[in-house]
Amino acid sequence: MSPPATGDASQPPAKEGNICFTAEGSIKEVLDACAAFIASNPDDKERLVTAHSVRAMGLSATGKYDDAVGEMTMAIEVDPAQANSYFMRAAAYETLKNYDKSIADLDKAISLDAGHGDFFLLRGIVYADKGDLDRALTEMNEKVRLDPDLTNGYSKRGDVYRQRKDYDKAIADFDQVIKLDPEGAKGYIDRGWVFVLKGDLDKAGPDFDTALTLHENDPSALVGRGLVKSRKGKPTDGNADLSLAQKIEPGIFDQIRAMGVE
Repeated sequence: MSPPATGDASQPPAKEGNICFTAEGSIKEVLDACAAFIASNPDDKERLVTAHSVRAMGLSATGKYDDAVGEMTMAIEVDPAQANSYFMRAAAYETLKNYDKSIADLDKAISLDAGHGDFFLLRGIVYADKGDLDRALTEMNEKVRLDPDLTNGYSKRGDVYRQRKDYDKAIADFDQVIKLDPEGAKGYIDRGWVFVLKGDLDKAGPDFDTALTLHENDPSALVGRGLVKSRKGKPTDGNADLSLAQKIEPGIFDQIRAMGVE
């Protein structure tokens, strides 16, 4: 949010200048402005849903996901026909690892708006977190069908294929991510790790090199480059990259091991 705004947030400002809707303030100021607007018992149902939604986003940003769920529950009570309200509550439930409630909300959101790709994307993520990779893949396929020009569907579907050890299909999805966003480092990093899992270090190395050109000192790419150096040369060749990666992000090795890399 923008730098703190001046003025008293205890009373809801005029609609046009209310920082609940302009977000021109600190998180606390925006949260307080939205609370004041809600307490004023407005007749504007659309704005009331927005105020609860903005509070939910602010509370999520500060790690208060249970409170975010409460805000979105109130938004749904105001207008139960808003698909995005169920989607936002589902996202909070997913963070809380309450996967069944998240899926129930996403089912409702999709019943109200089946043309929104991100609803399917999040449902796929939740199924993947539950360990149901087959259903996750079905959801990701629908996301890609609805949003073929966006990278996030291919990226998440590639992750699912990687988890299923269907490495060629994972590489094909990361190829598409790179095609759509050639200046983004993530596609190269993700593809590089799949090449490592396949044992193709000659292709993995250039991907990590490219990623580090685009995003200097990215911890995952540093680990990848260090691993390739160590496996293709002397065991100590990658030590500098590995040490720097751990210094930047102490838990990075655990993240890499979670992908199945040994």
